[in-house]
Amino acid sequence: MDTDPISRARLLDLLRALSPSERLTRALALSALARTLAWQGALQASGDRSGTAALHRFLEQLYGPDVAARVVPLAPNALGGE
Repeated sequence: MDTDPISRARLLDLLRALSPSERLTRALALSALARTLAWQGALQASGDRSGTAALHRFLEQLYGPDVAARVVPLAPNALGGE
């Protein structure tokens, strides 16, 4: 664990003090941030100007290779020989 027990307890107290709608808002914001970071990572990793390979990588991260292949079929070497 990277957080000391006192800080962790304080964080949990603060989170428990939030209303349900505030907790939901924070959870949705964190999910949006995670998706944004995953998309940016996929763009960087793919190096594909068209975005097709990036979209495929992004969908693979979120939903797995089977779904990604059905949604964005790629040529055999479109991902750099993978």
